[in-house]
Amino acid sequence: MEEIQVWGFPTFKYKFENQRKIREEILQNANKQTLDDMSEDWNASCKSTAASREIITMPNFHKELKNIIYEKFSKDINIPSSKMTLKGCSNESCTEECPDYWINVYTKNDHQDVHYHMNEGDKTPLFSFAYFVKYDPEKDAQFYFYNPSPAPNMYEEFTGIRPAFKERMKLDISEGEIIIFPPFMLHGVDKHLSDNTRITVAGNIYR
Repeated sequence: MEEIQVWGFPTFKYKFENQRKIREEILQNANKQTLDDMSEDWNASCKSTAASREIITMPNFHKELKNIIYEKFSKDINIPSSKMTLKGCSNESCTEECPDYWINVYTKNDHQDVHYHMNEGDKTPLFSFAYFVKYDPEKDAQFYFYNPSPAPNMYEEFTGIRPAFKERMKLDISEGEIIIFPPFMLHGVDKHLSDNTRITVAGNIYR
């Protein structure tokens, strides 16, 4: 586990233990699920299962995700696991598996502009996450956090001295890692210039 302060807020990074098996499981799902062009729904150009909201059956991924969220992350952030759920309906008595996560697929020239995961009403997530399924950090588009303050404009000439003044912060992320962060943190994905396919699973954790 690595805890990273981003604009004063904690972001946590973990490595999945069974990455090879989980990677294959997610790639199989990406090939059979409905992948919609998100250019009209999001300020982005990529394909995703988010629009269809189909229930994605990925038992290996789900098991590993639950282990990280309930056994590791809850302890590291000092919030009881009983206060968190992966159920999109937020009802722990619900017998349905309804996790709020989706597969994102980026091909050459795809990107995702700055956004957050805040929703209106009671459905605002407690935390959000991104899991890097198929990702080459040397070639593929990078995930970044966007500075919500006016610092980048006010201190443009000092961004090389003080990282807190930069417009964007990029983390050192490898394939098979997951980052967990508050849902109000602005984030995006650079333009994907590689011929490789970049695949992630993004989602939310609820109260």
